[in-house]
Amino acid sequence: MPPRAFFMAFLLVPLLGCDHSPTEPAHQLSPSLHVACLPDGSRVSCKATLSGVPDGASTRDVTSQATWMASDPSLGSFLQPGVFTPRRRGEVEISASYQTWTSDVTSQFLVDPAQPAQRLYFLFGVVRDDSSNAEIPGAAVEILDGYARGATSVTNESGAYHFDKILTGETFHIRVSKPGYSPVTLSYRVDSPIGPAGGNPPFLDFRLHRTS
Repeated sequence: MPPRAFFMAFLLVPLLGCDHSPTEPAHQLSPSLHVACLPDGSRVSCKATLSGVPDGASTRDVTSQATWMASDPSLGSFLQPGVFTPRRRGEVEISASYQTWTSDVTSQFLVDPAQPAQRLYFLFGVVRDDSSNAEIPGAAVEILDGYARGATSVTNESGAYHFDKILTGETFHIRVSKPGYSPVTLSYRVDSPIGPAGGNPPFLDFRLHRTS
């Protein structure tokens, strides 16, 4: 082999061995704490789960190790981890923390030591023109009866309205109106997000008919 060809072959051997790029570490999700709560008679029973843990397990039950918190401690207390026992009637938000993690979503309930606990959820929707399908800003939305009776919302520039603290499992009437349109009243029920499939979601849209 000519000296020049031998030299080129000598250089190619180590280069071929370095052809592969460094192995990139697998993408890992940051651990997050999730809390799921259900009515349990007058009490509220919750479970805390840490997901995305790097020890090989997809999730870890940390209910017994978590620190449990209620928005209003005067309403009751956690006599055991994850179980809120009410002392008086009121609205309570339940959350938890574990080591450096805190649950990013709180669960809201109406509690009463003499009654079954009931979940409080939300209601969201968009009001549109039934002819043009355009969003209608500035429409007045009012809940006429039920637990949230008298609550009002005004649609934003995207035609959207929003209510918090809607009592799940309860049928109520909701009215939408705006000058220049015929008002619309509907009957609706928001069901709990945790429970049997097929319940009513917390989303309700309206279509108004222009009168002028």
